[in-house]
Amino acid sequence: MIIVNARFLTQPITGVQRFAIEISRLLKLRFQGDIRFITCPGIIHQKIAKELDAEVVGVNKSHVWEQVDLYLYLLRNGSPLLLSLGFTGPLLYKNQIVSIHDVAFKLYKDTFSKSFSSVYNFVVPRVAKRCLHIITVSHSAKHELVKEFDLPESKIQVVYNGISSVFRKNKKVIFKKPAKPYILTVSSHHPRKNYKRLIQAFEHLKVKDVDLYVIGNFINHFAHKKDYQENSNVKFLTNVSDEELLGYYQNAELFVFPSLYEGFGIPVIEAMSQHLRCVISDIPVFREIGDESVIYIDPLNVQSITDGIKKGLLNPTKTQHYPKLEKFNWENSAESVSNLLNNYLK
Repeated sequence: MIIVNARFLTQPITGVQRFAIEISRLLKLRFQGDIRFITCPGIIHQKIAKELDAEVVGVNKSHVWEQVDLYLYLLRNGSPLLLSLGFTGPLLYKNQIVSIHDVAFKLYKDTFSKSFSSVYNFVVPRVAKRCLHIITVSHSAKHELVKEFDLPESKIQVVYNGISSVFRKNKKVIFKKPAKPYILTVSSHHPRKNYKRLIQAFEHLKVKDVDLYVIGNFINHFAHKKDYQENSNVKFLTNVSDEELLGYYQNAELFVFPSLYEGFGIPVIEAMSQHLRCVISDIPVFREIGDESVIYIDPLNVQSITDGIKKGLLNPTKTQHYPKLEKFNWENSAESVSNLLNNYLK
């Protein structure tokens, strides 16, 4: 029996939860009755929980649930193999595989809430040392995990993020196109997403006939809308469904992603899947998942971001082809995770 730590069902969806959800769906099909999804009270993704037949155990929530309720549940059920898909897991439990997508909580600790930073900087390194194996989402992230936590490379397996089915069907959605052309960026809000510099760069363009659409939720651990200055040409959109998001990708003039740091960057491959011209940071992981057809910019230099946007707007082709997209497939990723689980079940 495999137990999946499905606490992600109680959390807003960012890239971490997207990975957990997509991998879990496919693992359920692969392992059938030999896999169970266990979560804490407070599920917010009821439809997905039902799809996974997720079971709520215990009375606590969040990290307390993970360290107490989940740990005791595992001991009572014969200490099965545990798959924790969200950075953390029970500290005292060795028989687990954990996914750690990046080390932003360590490198950018001052940009997270104190409680979030304290918990993650205490729990994650210890879980990483104690667990059987680690999954991460890029070779760039693997290199950082090895360096920051002094881990052997052999303990870490790279499993790329994929492109969700809604973005792979090449279908047109019913979408009310905004009146003005727009540049698009997509991500939950966090200082390392570099939105302040992006907005400054956009203002330097001095164009009134183009808007900047920023799609992503404000998560309490990260950032708040008050962090940004109001601008009539900058539109903040939250709680956008995948179908709506597809419409925004398909009708954008350009995709811009000036992040300072990423473990992967799912919005980049989503934009690529819709043949959008991409202006992205010149950071190691984007060199890994991008190619020479994107426009690379220095995310620390506002003028570089402005110049990249100008260049992109001069040639905002919608027929852009990205050969590397074939690598980013959830089925392939789930197979890698499945094979890893089977290795530890023997």
